[in-house]
Amino acid sequence: MSNYYNTSHNEVSPELQGSILWGILGGVAGMIVCILVMLLCSLFRMSSFSTMLQLFVGLVIGWFYRLFHGRRSKTAAYVTVGSCTVSASVLWVVLLALLSVLVSPVPFTAADWGRLWGEIWELLLLCAGLGMIGFFLTRKSLLAYADWKRGPWHVAYAGGNGYSYNLLPEKLPAVNPPAYFALHSRFAPGTRLIVEGSSLRWRRRLRKDRVFSIHDIAGVVLGPGNGCNVLYDKNYQVLAKFAGSMEHADLMFLWLLQREIPIVNAPAGWHSPDKDNPEPEPVKSSVLRRQFVLRMKRSTGIGFAVIGCFMLLLGLALFLAVFLLTDVSALPMVDRCALVFLELAEMGMGIVFLRIGKVSRVEVDGEQMRVVSRFGRAAEFSVRDVSSVSRSLGWIVLYNREFKTLAKVDSYLEDMERLKEYMASYGIKM
Repeated sequence: MSNYYNTSHNEVSPELQGSILWGILGGVAGMIVCILVMLLCSLFRMSSFSTMLQLFVGLVIGWFYRLFHGRRSKTAAYVTVGSCTVSASVLWVVLLALLSVLVSPVPFTAADWGRLWGEIWELLLLCAGLGMIGFFLTRKSLLAYADWKRGPWHVAYAGGNGYSYNLLPEKLPAVNPPAYFALHSRFAPGTRLIVEGSSLRWRRRLRKDRVFSIHDIAGVVLGPGNGCNVLYDKNYQVLAKFAGSMEHADLMFLWLLQREIPIVNAPAGWHSPDKDNPEPEPVKSSVLRRQFVLRMKRSTGIGFAVIGCFMLLLGLALFLAVFLLTDVSALPMVDRCALVFLELAEMGMGIVFLRIGKVSRVEVDGEQMRVVSRFGRAAEFSVRDVSSVSRSLGWIVLYNREFKTLAKVDSYLEDMERLKEYMASYGIKM
């Protein structure tokens, strides 16, 4: 991780530092909640489930430690949460044993106490060990809180993007970003980062929106491929985070760079374009008459064809196994419909994979372009409508001047250098 620090950040705020006493109270409150939940599970004869809950005791107690604004110190946080985690695991076993004594109709003798201890001491060690293992595996959120001056770095390197990946662009767009744009996932709805002039809105699923100003941003931490990029304030608190794979993430990097926000370990190829953004030179007449077609690479097409044939054969084998080797009439109607749907879906995906290698292509006729996606969707436009290009995993995205997606070019097409040369002749860098 980088050792970069902004010396203007506030490092001595008493409110930010937290309190040891409140941290202990938070740990005790979390411990009581965990013990009550595990006792309820035991009363409903879910002892195995309550034993596995030991893995999440440290996470819950750490959450209460942060909720009560405990001391922002690794030593204080680790000692408090670790002690409360072990105590919760031990006290649960002890209370469970005492509960069995209280409900027993026969008075306990010294021999009974010895036998009970012989049964629970192994459970004590198991639960304490599971609690510490769970605390070790879930300590990242507590570490980001306790080691507050390194919190953004811990969050950036911890990951948690789910369906997103943090692929940083090699170069930034050659045009200035608009005053209003939004970052959103390419794959699923949910988290969005919206730029509204000089303010930003971080919209999260099932959580309240966070609005902050450009003046609140003290710096940006770039995370690894399985992490995320973090915007933080002068107190090293996370303002927002986003992945490099999000739509218009390259515009966000350029927007931050133009406003002189420090970006930790920014790639050398990142630079801001000129304010004027001069128009590209006139295209030669020989370029206007260009005509070519780029199709998918032969090796990639064969790979998709193999996958398609395999799925078709798998669907056929499933059909033979179900309808020839079993008595389908004995199955309920719901099961029969589910089997038919599964077979149709399997064979349909096989047909789609077989077509991918044939339909995906780029057709160029002078200034007109026609891009056909893997699933057969075609987009026609003029090359002069293309304003910027961004790379993603598996495709190249073309945007217009309003930063709306024109088309997604498959990155596995043959002779991509020809397309790069063609786009460069119009002043568009790929």
